[in-house]
Amino acid sequence: MAPTTDCAAAFSAALLELARTDERICIVNNDSAETHSALGFQAELPDRFVDVGIAEQNLVGVSIGLANAGLRPFVYSASCFLTARALEQIKNAAYTNANVVFCGFVSGLAYGALGGTHHAVEDLAWMRSIPRMTVLAPATPNDTVAALREAMTHDGPVYIRIVSKLDTPELFPADHTFAYGGSVQLREGEDVTLVGTGLLTTRLVEAAELLAADGVRAGVLHLGSVRPIDAEAIGRAARHSGRLVVAEDHVLNGGLGGAVAETVVRTHPVPVLQLGVPNEYAPIGPAEFLYEHFGLTAQGVAKRVAQWLA
Repeated sequence: MAPTTDCAAAFSAALLELARTDERICIVNNDSAETHSALGFQAELPDRFVDVGIAEQNLVGVSIGLANAGLRPFVYSASCFLTARALEQIKNAAYTNANVVFCGFVSGLAYGALGGTHHAVEDLAWMRSIPRMTVLAPATPNDTVAALREAMTHDGPVYIRIVSKLDTPELFPADHTFAYGGSVQLREGEDVTLVGTGLLTTRLVEAAELLAADGVRAGVLHLGSVRPIDAEAIGRAARHSGRLVVAEDHVLNGGLGGAVAETVVRTHPVPVLQLGVPNEYAPIGPAEFLYEHFGLTAQGVAKRVAQWLA
């Protein structure tokens, strides 16, 4: 895999590039421009950079007003605060079908030692339950930029779960395209299919390589679009390998694993193993310690899959 890079930096750089030619684009921020790599946008286009302070409900309310005025607001916030503190306002954005892109940074367990208040491990369940809400979880910098460009063509609210504060190996070419309801088959395998989204997709690719060394042929399916989801690809993987493993840095209830299981039941029922954060608060420690604690490293996933297949 290619050298690691930063998804948040790639996203903000691409957004600034788009904003130079599209005067509708603006950022609504909650006093976190430096944290989410938006200082360049703020310096170059200050008249289109709105900072509401640490007030997430106002953050979303202001973005809805700007959207109703014909602008294309991108709401910048940490995933945990954006989705938990402002969920009612986000529902109102979807109710009015506002053209707002909700950018959830530092997703999953990436905030590490700051504890359960800062871990965004319920956001996919909340957001994919809202009518009219599109939910995207790109895996790498190029995938994230492609998701941004796709969001610009979409009518209605979009939530993009962005990997940040963690090194992310690149899996996709610079001209990679992203499609709502689409997927990418990164590896073929007849014994089992590993299904991931966001950060975990990169770890599943490495896990498949570890399994291959032990004679297990594992496919890898990247579902960057969580809602709508690629039911056809999921059904095809279920028929091809007969078993699915879903891994995500999210609670086991209501995230990608739930979406895949719901799809499999309707299309082609097969055994599904869900790997993620159990129904408990994480211990305190660095992010990588937490991923290891919950078995969400490449080595941890490969070990669980081997045990399950045995």
